[in-house]
Amino acid sequence: MTGLRDAWKRHKRNIKNKYFNKNAIIEEMLQNRPNEIPEVQLRQLIEYWDDEDVQAVCRLNSENKKKQKWRHRMGPINFARVCVPLRTTKENNEEPSKSEMFITICTKKGKEVHTDTQVAISELQNRQSSRESTDDAFRIVFEKEQPGRVRCYGRSLATNSLKKMKNSPSLNKKHANEITFSKEEMKEMMREEMRCFFSQFMKNNHVLNFHDI
Repeated sequence: MTGLRDAWKRHKRNIKNKYFNKNAIIEEMLQNRPNEIPEVQLRQLIEYWDDEDVQAVCRLNSENKKKQKWRHRMGPINFARVCVPLRTTKENNEEPSKSEMFITICTKKGKEVHTDTQVAISELQNRQSSRESTDDAFRIVFEKEQPGRVRCYGRSLATNSLKKMKNSPSLNKKHANEITFSKEEMKEMMREEMRCFFSQFMKNNHVLNFHDI
């Protein structure tokens, strides 16, 4: 549901950026109306966006967003999808640390890293190289967590939930078993594809000797 909500917000934002111009009149904006949006609905949207109270809220949200130090760089990719490849690098399919998550979600190949982000990453790495635990280093750099929310794990994961995940041997074992099963399943699929390939290959090439192949 959170993903659907965010996708809907992005969709409305894209429509506003493309079709709303506060310096134009409604009729001019309606001339560029896309076919998939009824005129009645677009007119209501334009009247809503043009409201003074709504514009004041938009300005406040824009100012608050500019104050954010560490920006998420993964676009529409949610944190759960970021966790999956990081887990596979662990010996027992453990949850990635907050430091690993922060570095992954706040950096992007080919993109310049924000100054505040680079400072935080450098401090995390320096503290960990001084043999501080990843959790302690993260706590010192970013200070106390906000109530009911865990940094770098998305909106749906609370502190208690993360502790249960990390301290649950059965859950870790389940993750490991799922990966093992998936690998074996993939191997069997590849074997079956090779059997089908060679069977068809031999039918089309009768002069070839199977043992030589």
